[in-house]
Amino acid sequence: MALKPLNTTRKITEKSIKLSEIALDTNCLTGDLIDGGTITNFSSTGIKDTASETQIIVKNGSVEIKKDLDIKGTIRADKLEYVSAQVPKLNVTQAVMVDNNEVIWKDSLGKSVKKSYLQEVGILKNLQVKNTLYVADGRVGINTTAPGADFAVFSNGYEIVTHFHELTGFVGTTAHVPFSIGTDNTPRLTCRANGDIVVGSETGKPVNLNVYGKIGVGVKNPVESLEVAGNIKFSERVFSSGEQEPKSGAWSTGSIVWNEKPALGLPVGWVCIKGGTPGGWRPFGTIN
Repeated sequence: MALKPLNTTRKITEKSIKLSEIALDTNCLTGDLIDGGTITNFSSTGIKDTASETQIIVKNGSVEIKKDLDIKGTIRADKLEYVSAQVPKLNVTQAVMVDNNEVIWKDSLGKSVKKSYLQEVGILKNLQVKNTLYVADGRVGINTTAPGADFAVFSNGYEIVTHFHELTGFVGTTAHVPFSIGTDNTPRLTCRANGDIVVGSETGKPVNLNVYGKIGVGVKNPVESLEVAGNIKFSERVFSSGEQEPKSGAWSTGSIVWNEKPALGLPVGWVCIKGGTPGGWRPFGTIN
């Protein structure tokens, strides 16, 4: 019988050793000693793996996760890209940006937002449309950011305003310029710069002025259809009243002064038979 060398190393194979025969001290097995193989149930202080199939694949350039990733803490990344996302609530500390452009801030839209299809807005404190509309502080301005009244339209260096003036609604200008109201782009009623009011136009088609009521000239509350506090004139003739024929003033032929104090034997009035200053006068219509 041949003798075996005393220092010969015994060859160990998978079938020649049992797991019960291996005694491993704490921390005696490291990753450097493991090459290949399958771990079916692995856990450590920081990692626990109970997966039944491969979930994470680590490559040289990426880490691939095949199923959902549940993170109960905070994700911090230098760059985050996603194809699509569904977020019930998204809480950002400063602003939402698209391609490095500001879109939404906590209290305002970003400067990069140029268009919108809003269907409804809440209560606005002010609104401005460049070179067109200004709404703020209870006033509205068209073509102006400093309206001089509740509503103002600025054009050709002047303002047309609408507001309440001395307990009366007012529409007009704030400067000494004419203001007209009309139809078919034609002035029908014009207030001149000096305050005179003109109905119609000297060069335009004559217009009709219909008054359904009473007219008072110098009279606050007219009782008759026409009441005039003073002389009236038509066809170059003046109609006035007095206690006698005029002694001064320029008068035209045919003008009449009615007797303010008619009595028996006195004339109804005096008629100018020759124009002048004061002209020639004769009594008419002696009262019998």
